[in-house]
Amino acid sequence: MGKQSSFQFKQFTIQQEHAALKVGTDAVILGSLTSFKNPKNILDIGTGTGILALMMAQKYNSIITAIDIDEGAIADAVTNCNNSPWKDRITTQCCSLQEFTKGQNDTFDGIICNPPFFTNCLKNNNESKTNARHTTQLSPQDLFSNIEKLLSPNGVFSFIIPYNEKILFASCAQDANLYLTDECDIYPFADSNEPNRCVLTYSRIWSNFNKKHLHIREDKTTYTQEFKNITQDFYIKI
Repeated sequence: MGKQSSFQFKQFTIQQEHAALKVGTDAVILGSLTSFKNPKNILDIGTGTGILALMMAQKYNSIITAIDIDEGAIADAVTNCNNSPWKDRITTQCCSLQEFTKGQNDTFDGIICNPPFFTNCLKNNNESKTNARHTTQLSPQDLFSNIEKLLSPNGVFSFIIPYNEKILFASCAQDANLYLTDECDIYPFADSNEPNRCVLTYSRIWSNFNKKHLHIREDKTTYTQEFKNITQDFYIKI
C-alpha cells in the first residue's frame, strides 16, 4: 500500500498529510475483522488518521470517540471524520489514553486499538513516529489498566499486535481480568510458515474461544481471496 497523501475507500476518504503513520494494512485488517455486539458507543484509541473510527462508523450505528496523543494525527482525523457521512456520530480528542480515562465517567461497548506495540526495538528519530509505533507513551500494562476501567460489562476490546508480542499482552490482559475470546493469526503469504501479526479480542465475560487464520497475499502482486473477502466492504478494488 502506497504512502500517498490521500486514500480512497468505498464510503470515505483518508487524508494523511499530518499523521506520523499513514494508512496501512494492519488497520484495515483490524477494522475488517473486529466484531462488536450491537455497541451503543465505541472508543478508538490512537486513532491516527481516523481510519478505524470511520470503519466502525460504517459498520455500526454507534457514537464513536477517537483519541490520539499526536496533534498532526488529530488534524487529519478531524478532516476525515468531518468529510465523512458519519460526522455527527464521531468526536475526536487530542489526549493520551491516561488523560482520557481520568476525565471519563462512561464506559464503552466496543474499544478498538492499533497500539504502539514495539517494546524492544530501536526507536525512530521522528518523535511522532516513535510514539505511534513504540510503547514509550503507552505500555501494554497501561493500555490494559485503562481498558479495565473503560470497558462496559458486556463490552469487547479488539486490537492487532505483532505475533511475538502476544504473550506479553496476554499477561497484561489477565492482570486486568479480561478473557481472550477470539484470535486471528495473520500470515503475510499463503505459504508463510509463521504468522507475523494477530488480532485479539478480549471481554470481561468468559466464553468459548474461537481461533482462525488469515493469509494476506498469494505472492507480492496478488492478494488471497480470503483477504479480499474480509476487506470487500472497504477497498474499492484490490
